[in-house]
Amino acid sequence: MKKLNEILDIKHPIIMAPMFLVTNTEMMIEAMNSGIAACIPALNFRTIEEFEKSIKEIRSKTTSGGLGVNLIVNKSNIKLEKQLESCVKLGVDFIITSLGNPKQVIQQCKPKGIKVFCDVAEEKYAKKVEELGADAV
Repeated sequence: MKKLNEILDIKHPIIMAPMFLVTNTEMMIEAMNSGIAACIPALNFRTIEEFEKSIKEIRSKTTSGGLGVNLIVNKSNIKLEKQLESCVKLGVDFIITSLGNPKQVIQQCKPKGIKVFCDVAEEKYAKKVEELGADAV
């Protein structure tokens, strides 16, 4: 089993949590520059343009750490397609999926080298996402 710092090429095996309406661009920059991974919820942004602007700013102001995005993958997230497209286009390091089936995310991200971590509630779902190719649960 690989360690988190090996999977994400980070100094410390820590991920700053993707806190809804709390995590922001500045927090991401500070966390990543300290040598840890950081993850921001895509739903913290009202528009795709704001989301992409933040990802680009984070990339331009960081020298290390892993850049992650939390995607809600159930039907309530009407922005999922565009958010995922932006993540792939901008080359984030990892995605944490929550609240739904991560199959689409895994299928689109794995060929691009983007790691996919899946937040699951039960062991049976952990086994399912492992079979789909998730990098971590």
